[in-house]
Amino acid sequence: MTREMRYQSKNNSYTVKKKGKPAYSRTGFFVCVILPVVCCLLASISLFLKSASFNTVIESTSYNSIMPTPTYTVNIKEDTNYTSRELPADMKYVASLIETVNPTFTYDFHATDRLDVTYDYSIASKYVVINYEDEKSYLTLPEDSIIASGNKSLYTNSIQLNETVNIDFQKYAQKALEYKQSLRVSALGKLYVYMTLNISAKKGDLEYKDTLIQEIEIPLTESIVEIKKNNTNVNKQNFLNKIVPFSVSNKSYFIAFLVLFQVDVILIVRFFIERYRYKHKDLYTSLVSKILKDYDRVIVRGKLDIDESKYNNIIYPETFEQLVDASVNEGSPILYYNVQPGQKCFFVIIQGDTLYKYRITRWYVDQNGHA
Repeated sequence: MTREMRYQSKNNSYTVKKKGKPAYSRTGFFVCVILPVVCCLLASISLFLKSASFNTVIESTSYNSIMPTPTYTVNIKEDTNYTSRELPADMKYVASLIETVNPTFTYDFHATDRLDVTYDYSIASKYVVINYEDEKSYLTLPEDSIIASGNKSLYTNSIQLNETVNIDFQKYAQKALEYKQSLRVSALGKLYVYMTLNISAKKGDLEYKDTLIQEIEIPLTESIVEIKKNNTNVNKQNFLNKIVPFSVSNKSYFIAFLVLFQVDVILIVRFFIERYRYKHKDLYTSLVSKILKDYDRVIVRGKLDIDESKYNNIIYPETFEQLVDASVNEGSPILYYNVQPGQKCFFVIIQGDTLYKYRITRWYVDQNGHA
């Protein structure tokens, strides 16, 4: 029970043709296979990150796109209560005195480099009558009309646009009043004056495009007029950047990365090969351990030196169950010989000059997945 005996065979038909390396233990597999792969991969990643640059800016132009809140002046009829006929913005005005409202729309564009700039603009008015109780409900269809427009294409780094238009206040106010009187409805007349600007600035592959709108709102049916600026100041500051997604910043590190990457490939291939061997080593060990456990009652360790040449009959059961049946029928125990640890073992029964032998080899298990 404490030592394993020698087993002599008269032929080599069942021996392992090629002695492979012993399969790794769990710790050995980690240290010899997994750890080198992980270390090389981490080293490769580190070298790659040191050698490469991502989203590198190779060309840049800064710009400012500014559209201030529109302003305006109001021209009134001559009146002894006023020293000037032109009144500034942000006052309250007597509707009956207003002759024209003069909105001014401005736009500035500045860039650090000269660009191919194309822009077009239009200043329009929109007249509408709305429900007095619900200003979202229109009583008339909006009437739009273009007051001024323009477009330009030029190569520059600066644009300044300043456009003033004159709105005949009394014309629109009279129109709204006639609508209210003819239909006898409570309604509000309003006139919206707005500028729409489309701009495109290019430099090679770099491009800035935008659409900007500014607006003022003029009440038409109020005795005291308070003009509203419906937009706040627009000030966009940014960069037009040409970006390269990937570039090599350190050639030495990158060459080292390429060399180590090839090592990574070799180690990964080796990992799968050794993993296959490791799993099959476990299959052989598990198979033998299961037999020893399940049939412990009829198996003993071999104590005798056995020489096959001394037996006239040698029987090879096809399955271990057949060997167990023979053990029961002959009334003899099954002897277990661990002939080559981790590679080959025999289970035998000796009955007179007859030898029953069931062999398990790692080579066969590797090839077939069973004993």
